[in-house]
Amino acid sequence: MGELTIELAESPTEVAAVRDLCRSFRQWLYDNYPQHRPVVDLYYNPQKFEALLACLPQIHERPTGAIFLARLDGEPVGCVMHQEQAPGIAEMKRLFVSAAARGHGVAAALCEASMAKAKADSYLSMRLDTGILQTAAQGLYRRLGFRERDAYYPVPPELEQILLFFERDL
Repeated sequence: MGELTIELAESPTEVAAVRDLCRSFRQWLYDNYPQHRPVVDLYYNPQKFEALLACLPQIHERPTGAIFLARLDGEPVGCVMHQEQAPGIAEMKRLFVSAAARGHGVAAALCEASMAKAKADSYLSMRLDTGILQTAAQGLYRRLGFRERDAYYPVPPELEQILLFFERDL
């Protein structure tokens, strides 16, 4: 493995790289779960998704949020972000690592960076959700000390059976 760096994504170029990684994640879901495309479209509504990506810097604005970009040998390979979910509670969002960089600890390093920044920003715990088919992500979250919990936001009935929710103290 080459040199891994993880930094806050702040410049327009860095944020553009994060947006591209988010689009790659959505495409990865389509490619890996073609039978669940309607559910992916429900969770990541095509029209709303681009609007969401346009607003990432505002949604995850410092000091209540952060966007991290992982680079391997200078190339963008992963991202994660967090935002305030409730007072004292951060929510981790949009963890993704490109196929070429998987298996090198990039996802764990991104999660650790997000958790460390959230803790430094006085958050007491962190929450996240993930799909039931994303077993590798579930294993990572459990290894990092996250435990399953009930939904922490209203979930549409169509999504209730496909989402898992996790939380850990920081």
